[in-house]
Amino acid sequence: MRWSQAGRFVGVELGLGVVTTPALARAPDGLIKQPQHASTAQALNLSEHLSRIGAHFYGACSCPACVRQMKLLGKQAAAPVPYVGCRMPEQRPKEAAACREAEVRAYPIWLLSDGQRREGVQSINELSRWSGLD
Repeated sequence: MRWSQAGRFVGVELGLGVVTTPALARAPDGLIKQPQHASTAQALNLSEHLSRIGAHFYGACSCPACVRQMKLLGKQAAAPVPYVGCRMPEQRPKEAAACREAEVRAYPIWLLSDGQRREGVQSINELSRWSGLD
């Protein structure tokens, strides 16, 4: 596991190798429709926790389920979530490569630094339990 100078997670060890997400995981601004409603305190706490532990949200701007996932987080909590966009290979080739290396075949996918993954829209409670927050 490696960290960038900004303290962002840049690799995921998955048994046989390393899936790199070179400091490209970032807030999804402009890549996916942002929620308009305010985040709950629980969602804000979760978002900070997911960022701190190196979790990544893999998705696509054309994915309705990804938009639903962002809506569950709310406006403030969605911004710090480390997001990797998978459907723009020409505009964002490093992110597209990271999605291939992580074997992302459906959206949304949450991936922890230890290789654990959750597919599909997850509730705030589900993400909290899965990520070890609760």
